[in-house]
Amino acid sequence: MAEYILENDALKVTVASKGCEIRDVLCKTDNTHRMWNANPEGWKRVAPVLFPLIGKYKNNQSIYNGNVYEMGQHGFARDMEFSLVKHTDNSLVMRLEADENTKTKYPFDFALELEYHLAGNEIKEVYRVINTDKETIHFSIGGHPAFVTPSNDASMAGCKVRFDADRITYHLLSGDGLMEREKLELPLVNHEYTIENDSFEKDALIIEGNQAGEVSLVKDGKPFVTVKFDTPVFGLWSCKAKNVPFVCIEPWYGRTDAVDFTGELKDREYSNHLAVGEVFEKTFSIKYM
Repeated sequence: MAEYILENDALKVTVASKGCEIRDVLCKTDNTHRMWNANPEGWKRVAPVLFPLIGKYKNNQSIYNGNVYEMGQHGFARDMEFSLVKHTDNSLVMRLEADENTKTKYPFDFALELEYHLAGNEIKEVYRVINTDKETIHFSIGGHPAFVTPSNDASMAGCKVRFDADRITYHLLSGDGLMEREKLELPLVNHEYTIENDSFEKDALIIEGNQAGEVSLVKDGKPFVTVKFDTPVFGLWSCKAKNVPFVCIEPWYGRTDAVDFTGELKDREYSNHLAVGEVFEKTFSIKYM
């Protein structure tokens, strides 16, 4: 595994070749590290990219052209080595391509390019999926960055999640990681939800339907990170039952299967469908304050 540094006057970002994952963000203005430290006693990851699956297939299986494929949670890209395409002081492009191993879990040829660009105190992340197959491919893709407070507090309790929305409804996960259909509502005060010690006791909060496009984490009335995105679904998560001091804001083009899902791979809700030779390209950003 190699590591690549992106750096400007405001940020120093470390990205690993494994999973093309951000492993550290140093804000130079106050000399603080702003990402979870990957302590395996809490969670061994920092900001994995989820592809070609977000969450889980029902029964960990998908059906395509009469064949059954098994794949674990969040897909395989986060555990694979990406090859370097381009690296400058403030940008990075890396690439992953289908191989014999990926095709035992996911039946398509594809190329996945991930890009990071620094612009002041902001990281812009680009997802580019290229259909190199001979038929339409079906996939999900999304982010999973874990943020800590500037002072690396021992708990996120008392911090707030601020939305550019007046109302946020969400779904919970079942015990086997599938989305329950019951719709719940976050108790917002002035667009903000206060994080409690048990906020993620039942795992992730799944927020469907383009309800927000800008989500910030706030301490003492001031946002310290803002994620901007245009995704149909996003998640909020922290590691349940371990009281770890991070919260993930996760922009998703896709989601886990629902408890009552009975379709095939092409029928998955919020799935992306890409014709032969076409390119899927989307961007989201993380801004540090």
